[in-house]
Amino acid sequence: MPAYGEAAYWDQRYQREPTCFDWYQGFSGLEPILKRHVPMSANILHVGVGTSQLQAEMVQRGGYQRILNTDISSVVVQHMQDLHKGIPQLQYRTADARSMPEYKDGAFDAVLDKGTLDAVLCGQHAGDSATSMLDECSRVLRPGGVLVLVTYGEPCSRLPLLLQPCYGWHVTLYVMGNQLGTHLHMFPAQLSPIIHGPVDAHSLESYDAFSALDHAHFVYVCVKHELGSCSNGSSSTAV
Repeated sequence: MPAYGEAAYWDQRYQREPTCFDWYQGFSGLEPILKRHVPMSANILHVGVGTSQLQAEMVQRGGYQRILNTDISSVVVQHMQDLHKGIPQLQYRTADARSMPEYKDGAFDAVLDKGTLDAVLCGQHAGDSATSMLDECSRVLRPGGVLVLVTYGEPCSRLPLLLQPCYGWHVTLYVMGNQLGTHLHMFPAQLSPIIHGPVDAHSLESYDAFSALDHAHFVYVCVKHELGSCSNGSSSTAV
């Protein structure tokens, strides 16, 4: 199995594959959800940015004003810094989403993850690493802040991680895909023809309704109502 949790793996991969690429969804697909849940003035942390162009389009097309993009790979961070040096609203720093002591508790209004948790769950010590990552995302969010998690993970695999009481998150679920109409006729499209939701993920039906879907992306919008830390209670220094 590839060492998805190791910086060396991603450094080598991005040296071989520097071309920009967006996992799952780009800005066009996510725009209705982002505009609904993340104010343009929000101080946003984007974890595991890779070679995504989402953050650039959020600024250039969506009007977002401040996005700090992090990745475990210093190779891709340097590449993206160079690529977007003309966009002052974007910053890039090397950081591991599982441990971010350089960022203060409650430092951000929103955290965005598009595929990073999925990669963590494919690596070694998957359960512990996923808990560490979500704990850190919760810690750096202010009360009332929002985590937007874009993933292949269906509710039966992701909700047990997200609904731990110590996070204090209220979770809303969106399901995206081009072939969902026949499967999701019970959920009216509220934002665009390919987005079905939101669905309150605290409702037990959400486990069963989406478990058999293929070719779907899931977007979990997690609003933080309480301060809390589920694992290591790591300390912080500065933003």
